[in-house]
Amino acid sequence: MEESIVYVGSKPILAYVTAIMTAFGGNPEKVIVKARGRSISTAVDAAEVTKN
Repeated sequence: MEESIVYVGSKPILAYVTAIMTAFGGNPEKVIVKARGRSISTAVDAAEVTKN
């Protein structure tokens, strides 16, 4: 089972959207987006932008 992990911190949302799209380029079974504290809202936004 291959999975990719993207850790979200203090960079702009589009940086993480690009990282998520790059992770999907390797054809993983799933991409996990991880964040802690205040970065959780950025992680959710990046996941939603990538999804839509």
